[in-house]
Amino acid sequence: MKYILVLSALGGVLALSGCSTLNNMVGNDDSGMHDVQATNKNTAPVISKNGMLVDASNHMTLYTFDKDSMNKSECGSACLLVWPAFMAPSNAKASGQFAAFQREDGKYQWAMNGKPLYFYANDTKVGDKDGDNKLGVWHIVKTK
Repeated sequence: MKYILVLSALGGVLALSGCSTLNNMVGNDDSGMHDVQATNKNTAPVISKNGMLVDASNHMTLYTFDKDSMNKSECGSACLLVWPAFMAPSNAKASGQFAAFQREDGKYQWAMNGKPLYFYANDTKVGDKDGDNKLGVWHIVKTK
């Protein structure tokens, strides 16, 4: 009985510390969806910085996922905790190589040339690109 109580207490502590770590990693929003609204005319709020594509508001690195297909995300709810989708407003307007598509959950996500765009939760400051080539399937979007 004592053994079970100790294990229960330890499990509770680990669960709480895991949750606080997750909150530190992705903030209080555990949906994996981080809204970044367009700055003008609801077109993709992106810029090039240090040779890679970043969002125009926070200047955080954007990534693509090799397993995605044209305007379709293969990153499910667990995946989105680590790779938050670069969300778009429902009235987003296509501009050049950027357009929004409707996800299976009904929300909209930005895509470049049909490839959905994501952030990496472990990138904590401008210029981080720790997700590049993660598992051989996640890549930064290089710019010229």
